[in-house]
Amino acid sequence: MMIGIELKKLKSTGFFTSFFAGGILAALVPVANTAFRTELFTSMEGSPLSILLDANLQMMTMLFLILIICGACLMYHSEYADHAMRRMLALPLHPESLFFGKALILAAGLLFLLVLSSLSLTFCTLHWFEMPEDFFPELARNMGFLLLLTLPTLLFMLLAASACQNMWVSLGIGVIFMSMGTVLPKGPFLLTLVPFITPFKTFYAAGGDAGLYAVSSCVELLLLSLAACLFIRTRRYTL
Repeated sequence: MMIGIELKKLKSTGFFTSFFAGGILAALVPVANTAFRTELFTSMEGSPLSILLDANLQMMTMLFLILIICGACLMYHSEYADHAMRRMLALPLHPESLFFGKALILAAGLLFLLVLSSLSLTFCTLHWFEMPEDFFPELARNMGFLLLLTLPTLLFMLLAASACQNMWVSLGIGVIFMSMGTVLPKGPFLLTLVPFITPFKTFYAAGGDAGLYAVSSCVELLLLSLAACLFIRTRRYTL
């Protein structure tokens, strides 16, 4: 029920259009980059997937984060506009279901972006490289790793958007943290565990610490979920 309500509210916000257009743009990044630098990429040593990810994943991840930031802000802007939040909280629903319903839709949007990017990487490998036998298991492992590392950022951004009734404040918070993530992905290990920084880590770059990154992301998901539940139950809306 809650998911259906959320989907109806998002139809008029441009949420789905922005994710579709952004997903296409992110998928075109490796295609365009490989097309213009074919000789360089094909002469490099290593698996095709590792070459493509090293060359393109930072830009693709940045586009993913921009869409997550904008998506979270749009979701809660529609709630605060015209006192919609008060009407939603008056329904016989748990307050947390509103937040986690939005999180589920945003996570589905992220999954859609990763599917499009996976198709793009597969096309690049088929067209410009020799397809290795272990390509699809490696692709699934890398995309799953990226999904897991991005989910804490998604929850953090939704929490920020729910806390700020002014959309521009939550948008500014997201942009500041994303900027920090682009310049600090190779900083001290503990710093790289911060949301907005971990999504820039590839499975190959994480190396032996991949399991630690995965565990830390699960812990962050749990902590952010608990923080969201506590905040939602104690928050008093003034609009």
